[in-house]
Amino acid sequence: MDFAGTPPERLSELAAKITAPGMLFEVTEEEVLGQRMRVFKNRHRSLREFLGASRRFGTRTYLVDGDVRLDYATTLAQVDALASALRRDYGIQPGDRVAIYAANRWEWVVSFWAVASAGAIPAAFNSLWTRDEYIHAVNLTTPRLVIGDARRLEGARSSGLDTPLLDMVEFPGIVALHAGERPETVPVDEDDPALLIFTSGTTGRSKAVIISHRSACGFVQLNQFAEVRGMVLFGAPIPKVGDELPPSDDVTLTTAPLFHMTMVQGGIMALLAKGAELVLVPGRFDPERVLATIERERVTSWSPLGSAATRVANCPAIERYDTSSLRILGVGGAPVSPAVQDGLRRAFPSASALLGMGYTSTEGGAVIATISGPEFAQHPQSTGRITFTTQVELRDVDGRPVPAGQYGEVHVRSPYIMLGYWNDPEATAPAIKPGRWLAMGDIARFEDGLLYIDSRARDMILVSAENVSPTEVEYVLESHPRVVEAAVFAVNDDITGDAVCAVLSVGDMVTRDELTAWCSERLARYKVPTRWHIIQRPLPRTASGKLVKRELRLQVEKGVLA
Repeated sequence: MDFAGTPPERLSELAAKITAPGMLFEVTEEEVLGQRMRVFKNRHRSLREFLGASRRFGTRTYLVDGDVRLDYATTLAQVDALASALRRDYGIQPGDRVAIYAANRWEWVVSFWAVASAGAIPAAFNSLWTRDEYIHAVNLTTPRLVIGDARRLEGARSSGLDTPLLDMVEFPGIVALHAGERPETVPVDEDDPALLIFTSGTTGRSKAVIISHRSACGFVQLNQFAEVRGMVLFGAPIPKVGDELPPSDDVTLTTAPLFHMTMVQGGIMALLAKGAELVLVPGRFDPERVLATIERERVTSWSPLGSAATRVANCPAIERYDTSSLRILGVGGAPVSPAVQDGLRRAFPSASALLGMGYTSTEGGAVIATISGPEFAQHPQSTGRITFTTQVELRDVDGRPVPAGQYGEVHVRSPYIMLGYWNDPEATAPAIKPGRWLAMGDIARFEDGLLYIDSRARDMILVSAENVSPTEVEYVLESHPRVVEAAVFAVNDDITGDAVCAVLSVGDMVTRDELTAWCSERLARYKVPTRWHIIQRPLPRTASGKLVKRELRLQVEKGVLA
């Protein structure tokens, strides 16, 4: 919702009215995992409860996947049938992990809701993983079952693991066999694990972030609160307890992988909460197919990650398609330069007034800061204002808050941050500080209430919104028999935001093609370096032996690294 440059004081005033006692979005203070925090009083307490509330939308369209169109009633019937089959035929018990390993397709969405309805924990496997990455994820999370498409299950079978597999092609038969059944209701606490989403940190292989039921449902409720605040700003009545929000006519295009937190919670869940329509584009990403889908389905909103929006905006065929239905364009997943923002406004004029972005991480749970509309145009390098019920502190290396205007590491506290990393207490301990403050790892400053992230201060690499751990890539490179040591870091790329750059010290010379092939066998394709610098001398290190990546990056940017 566009606040059209509304002063922050006015937005705060509206928030106070909307969250007052007796209102639908009433806010109270409760204990969350040992800490007193502000929460919405009226809320869903589990994914199953959240799903059940959508039955009122009946014949409204929920999912569009090519020629497949599913309304809410049909989707829920399939979810109930599959959930019943998971419990009765596959022995899935409450708390079991069930992996979803597939490209974007309607069966992914049905699988997610069915696993949650069965009382199990969906584990969103990255569909781009190599066999080794898949093996790591299975060994980490020990799923009772892997649900996937034919291509991913072929790789899963070659892994040598004995985890049971369920091909999505079997869904029609399963649904027919269990038609009309509903799974037994499983009681859960809202701070129980609800979802596992994988993320690559700066220190190695993928970790599984534990998202609670409170966090998953809260992500959506925060979005609803922001939308209602916008409607109230333009004259709508403030909803009271017992009121139902009207169904939305939004038609939202999803092109990013569904295994992202933004797509699971911001797409699958957020649209279901308001009776809106989710449109998938099956197959490999193609800019012209995206344009054709926007025109055909009269798409009203699109939240592309990484380079997707730029690739579509620069598509030579864009003038041949009617994109005037597009009202909202949300970018994120990686820094978006002012020049790229201006290009998107020119390419999609109907959405130019509502171009926006949000800042969070998988570990952060819900959106931490957001900016859009005129404020984004005026402050294109900012990630916006802190969202409701969220606290942010910027701290120095000693853990002390820094004054306004100075840079510090972002620390976040809200009811929605992750529970921790699955089966990895050593990684969880430094991430979640006393008082349940989450250390984001980003360096930022506040200026006039707006948060500014220093994207170059982080180690994480973001290639088209996909996290790449430099350490993981370095380990793979250093396993090559001719590589002595490796330094991996991000460099700018006009299309992907970041590019993976590798500086290698080698014994005997090795070609870039050889190294690319070596990495491609062991890493997802977005992790494979695309910038190579191969030298036959030691890489620079500090007296303590730490690689001086800042110096190497500077040499690369200046073009002086031989």
